[in-house]
Amino acid sequence: MVWYLWLIIAVAFLFALYLYLIAPSLRHPALGVLGGKYYAHRGLHDGNHAVPENSLAAFQLAVEAGYGMELDVQLTKDHVLIVHHDGNTRRVCGVDREICNTLYEELPPLPDGSPIPTFSDVMALVAGQEPMIVEVKPDGDPLANAVAAREALSTYPGPYCVESFHPLVVRYFRKNAPDVLRGQLAMGGPYHAGETNRVQFTVLKYMLLNFLGRPHFIAYSCALDRNLSMGLMKRLFHPILVAWTVRDQKTMDYAQAQYDLPIFELFTPKPKQ
Repeated sequence: MVWYLWLIIAVAFLFALYLYLIAPSLRHPALGVLGGKYYAHRGLHDGNHAVPENSLAAFQLAVEAGYGMELDVQLTKDHVLIVHHDGNTRRVCGVDREICNTLYEELPPLPDGSPIPTFSDVMALVAGQEPMIVEVKPDGDPLANAVAAREALSTYPGPYCVESFHPLVVRYFRKNAPDVLRGQLAMGGPYHAGETNRVQFTVLKYMLLNFLGRPHFIAYSCALDRNLSMGLMKRLFHPILVAWTVRDQKTMDYAQAQYDLPIFELFTPKPKQ
């Protein structure tokens, strides 16, 4: 009987530890003007042809359509904070350049011939007209990217929040900009070799490092969110939930029912009811 009691205690302790690790911030700030919006993933782009992702044209179209926008920031070798998703320009620009090892003036243009925009250019264009979800990339030096993003946003007058896959970036904002709405990015589904190692994928999938940054919101691949951690997020912790990336109306219907801020691309979602 004694061993059975100890087993119950051990299981209870492990479950309590699990809850401690995954718990988001217990402070639930109001979304304000960030809420009630669709967010265009990397701007309102067309798949990198006439209107490339993360281009000024894509952000202009998002503003004109009344959408918020999600975008990605990282530093070049000469510490210019640019808006680009990949750590390398090969996929989008067709030229192999590692961004953290390349000067800004040496980066190749986007497919429409425009330069990769700086974050200051994007902020000047958006100018608070629509809200922004700013993803701080882990490429290069993640903490340097976080510092640069915080400094750039410190004087920005419009609505925004920040997010990152890197838990130490989320922790940086927790410690240095606690009033900025911060989020932990994660993704579900099966592991695919090549993107990261299996341990990192599992830790992020189940959000086991949330204790570092205590995020205000969880940004999750909503079509792949059926697991214990996300179940507890929805039923026990009730953080703000951001859905990425929605690519059809069926998934959007699910996202609207389960999430607060849906991020979409490459289709036109039905207007919110």
